[in-house]
Order: sequence, then C-alpha cells, then structure tokens
Amino acid sequence: MKSLNPLEDLPDAIGGWPRTAATEAAVELVAEHAPDWLLNHCVRSYFYARSIAATKSLVAGTDYDDETLFIGTVLHDIGLTDEGQGPNRFEVDGAFRAARLAREHGLSDTAVDQIWDAVALHTSAGIAAHKHLNVALAHFGIGADMFAFGVEEVDRAVLDAAHEAFPYLDLRSEIHAQLVHQIDEQPSKWAPVSFVDLVYREHRPANPFPALADLVAAPVLPH
Repeated sequence: MKSLNPLEDLPDAIGGWPRTAATEAAVELVAEHAPDWLLNHCVRSYFYARSIAATKSLVAGTDYDDETLFIGTVLHDIGLTDEGQGPNRFEVDGAFRAARLAREHGLSDTAVDQIWDAVALHTSAGIAAHKHLNVALAHFGIGADMFAFGVEEVDRAVLDAAHEAFPYLDLRSEIHAQLVHQIDEQPSKWAPVSFVDLVYREHRPANPFPALADLVAAPVLPH
C-alpha cells in the first residue's frame, strides 16, 4: 500500500512544509487517490512555488500564507482523480474538492476562496498571475514543473532535490491521457477554447466539439 506520508524525510535542500491538520489531510488525500506521477507533480509544484517566492524576496507568514499555498498547490490536480471527479472541467471539480477539505478543517473563508481560485485557475495563464499572491505563486510553481515556465526562478538545488525525491515519471503524457480519458467518459468536462479543449483536440482530432472557427461562423441571433 502506498505510504500516506510522502513528505517525510525530505532532502535538506527542499526544506520543510507547513504541518497543520489541513495540510496533513491534503497530503493524505492526494497520496491515497493520485498515481505516483501526479502525486510527485503536485508535491514538486509546491516546493517550486515556495522557491520562486524566495527568489522574489517574499516571506511566508508576511507576504503570503504558506498553509493556503500548500493546499492549493498540492491539491491542484485532485480533479484528475476519482476522488475529485465531477461534471465540470477538472480544474473546477478539483477546486470544489480542495475548498471542501479546507472548510472541513476550519480554514477562513478567505483562505477557502484563495484555494478554490488557485486550483480552478492553475491552467489560466495571464489570469492567475494577477489574482491573490497565494494563487499566483501556486500558478508559477505548477507552470515551472509542468512546462518549465519561469523555472529559472527556482533554486537549482531545490530543482535537483525535488526531482530526485519525486521523479517526473512522464508527467506530460500521463496527465494528458488522464484528461482525455475523463472527457471521453464524461463529455460535460470539456470546455470550449480552453486548456482542456486544446489537449483533447491534440489527442482526439475527430472529436464532436465545436472548434473556434465553428463558434465564429455560428449564426448571430437577431437583437
């Protein structure tokens, strides 16, 4: 059985993490329900986000809330698991699940809202970066791990230690395959002109959904 404590005995270069009842529950949730490739990605993303914050001279507890950042980042892909499954695009389903965990553990309404935004907007380049700092940092850490966006802002020792402790495991192919599988099974999870649309079209070119050209060419209703 997979350990529910994947963040025990971390390398010194990575450092610690905020140990609260809510963060412990978040770790257990993702460790129980996510495959290793997804768990590793979520964990690395948090440590990258925190390293990016340090690069920008941002201080936990002063400039951002580490507990909120941790939960929003570690649970950002819970919507790709059976535990986070729902009728919406995976980011939104995940946001509802992460917010529920935070609420159940007594976090403030402000923290719950920021966690919802961090998860729901993590694929929304050009938007998440302009939300609350906790949301923006989660977005930066996730993007650095998934596509190496802004990875130069992550300390090299953190990068190396995180990849050693939590290997990449063909993340990009696996995450795309899971997203496509979810939409195959439940078409309501597709969303027009979005990250999920882009991935789905790449893998299912003969899909039934309208493309941007189709939407543009659609008849305009009379005023």
